[in-house]
Amino acid sequence: MRTVLLVAALAASGCAGPGGFQKLYPGMTSREVVEAMGQGPTRAHEFPDRSSAWYYGDDQCVLMREDKLVAKSTTRERTAVDTPIVSIRDTAKAVCAPEGYAIETRDEQRIDTPFGSFKSSLGSTKAPRKSTPPADSAPGADTQPDDAPY
Repeated sequence: MRTVLLVAALAASGCAGPGGFQKLYPGMTSREVVEAMGQGPTRAHEFPDRSSAWYYGDDQCVLMREDKLVAKSTTRERTAVDTPIVSIRDTAKAVCAPEGYAIETRDEQRIDTPFGSFKSSLGSTKAPRKSTPPADSAPGADTQPDDAPY
């Protein structure tokens, strides 16, 4: 059933209204989300806990679980430097994932000067992830985290 709803949401047509994302709130059904946004998501990501992240472009996403909206995220932009000569902007793209799942975040930087604009990405970084010992390890046994800092 959930797959059918996801396919129907992806197949929906139309344009997202300017205030559609602001109208979203926890508890909305997938149908209500699609109606508020004016279209289905541009892409989706399924997680093992049976939740899914619906992305509307690169700047908005909602986290759905059991046909209900549980969280939403939007791209955040901050100005690090803004002078008449140079402007530097740092943007953190929207990311949705259930608590405890490792996800990659994307940050983009833009530098505007009188000589032109430069855009780059410093790469992606992994968000913190809960680490659990393997099922076959004994209680109290030494375990190594998945992502060692060295």
